This record gives sequence, C-alpha cells and structure tokens, in this order.
Amino acid sequence: MAVCQICGKKTAHGNRVAHSATTTKRTWKPNLQKVKAVLPDGTTKKIYVCAKCLKAGKVKKAVR
Repeated sequence: MAVCQICGKKTAHGNRVAHSATTTKRTWKPNLQKVKAVLPDGTTKKIYVCAKCLKAGKVKKAVR
C-alpha cells in the first residue's frame, strides 16, 4: 500500500548512524496522501499520491 501511484516512490531502508558510529536499521516512508483524482480517461478514483507529486502538479484533483 505504501507506494505513490504516480512516481512509484516507496519505503526506503537504511541505517541509523549514532555519533559513536553504531548502526541500527531504519526506514523512510513517503508522505502519501489519499486523493480523489481525475484519471486520463476522465474517470475519478481515490489514489495514493506522495506530497511531492501533489506540489509539482502531476495530479489533477477532482472537484467536489
């Protein structure tokens, strides 16, 4: 579920590095929003979109 349906951004994995250089696993999750959007064929559907795609105008939001 945690995938942007426009750009494909998903959860990233890596290490949390302390000042003493000890490492533990951590994740970065995208800022996903559930948006009612107009698809290219003219229909409306609720999709998950990251905030970066919303700000860039890659999604046309449906009018209420």
